[in-house]
Amino acid sequence: METTLATFENDVISASMLTPVLVDFWAPWCGPCKTLGPMLEKLEAEGAGKWKLVKVNVDENQELAGHFQVRSIPHVVAFADGRPVDQFIGVLPEGQLRAFIDRLVPDGPEAERRDAHNAWATGNRKEAIDRIKAALALDPGYDDARMDLIEWLIVERCIDEAKEEDKLLLPKTTQGIDARYNAIKTELDAAMQQPICRPPTRSTRRSKRIPTISKRASRWQTG
Repeated sequence: METTLATFENDVISASMLTPVLVDFWAPWCGPCKTLGPMLEKLEAEGAGKWKLVKVNVDENQELAGHFQVRSIPHVVAFADGRPVDQFIGVLPEGQLRAFIDRLVPDGPEAERRDAHNAWATGNRKEAIDRIKAALALDPGYDDARMDLIEWLIVERCIDEAKEEDKLLLPKTTQGIDARYNAIKTELDAAMQQPICRPPTRSTRRSKRIPTISKRASRWQTG
């Protein structure tokens, strides 16, 4: 897929909230680009939707290239959760390229957690809670996922279940200065006044509109 300044927000920023995106800055006259491009396309096909490849022709999109400080090509920038997280310049051997992608694409409990967050963001709360529980089944010590579950149970007014999950958090989380846990604990203590559980439902609230490229520009910086 080719993208431009006008479509970058949708093709890359929004898309990376759901699945990792690799942005390949290239040009038709670039010899190394002709080597790297087919390799990336091959690995994208093998990934079967686990990540997405988006290409930017630097000759036609100099503003984008300048924003990401592209000085030589090929230059690949990886996006996840709406922001750049990694990059490389030049042509990597296929083994190193696979390793780069493997670091980007979550696996096991991390994959389940990402899917859970995607489900929650789209209003499918029951699926979100089921998936975050699946992540915890794979890794019971995954406290970030357990805190997700506690937060969501509080939203669903499943306060007794949230209290039980709170007891399963590791001491390094509950006895330290974890700001996120402290905020959750405060919210849980307040919610205990009404320990009523309702079945998870699909939210009808519309998701918040993602700002335009100019408003998000400072968050896209890679260095």
